[in-house]
Amino acid sequence: MKRLRAGKCELCQRTDNIEVHHVRALADLARPGQPQPGWSQLMTRRRRKTLVVCGDCHDLIHPRQPAPPLTP
Repeated sequence: MKRLRAGKCELCQRTDNIEVHHVRALADLARPGQPQPGWSQLMTRRRRKTLVVCGDCHDLIHPRQPAPPLTP
């Protein structure tokens, strides 16, 4: 809660549109044979399953797909 209350993206330091990125387990971050992106390295180094990020950084972590239309 303390990191979230700080209201600052832990990647780019922005203070608007703050969200939390979450992984199920730290082991999910390590994929053999593939380099870890910077956000993943930060989570591994801090041994945290959450990362407080702005919306733009969250979109870089996993791009959101537009919602399908409700009616055709």
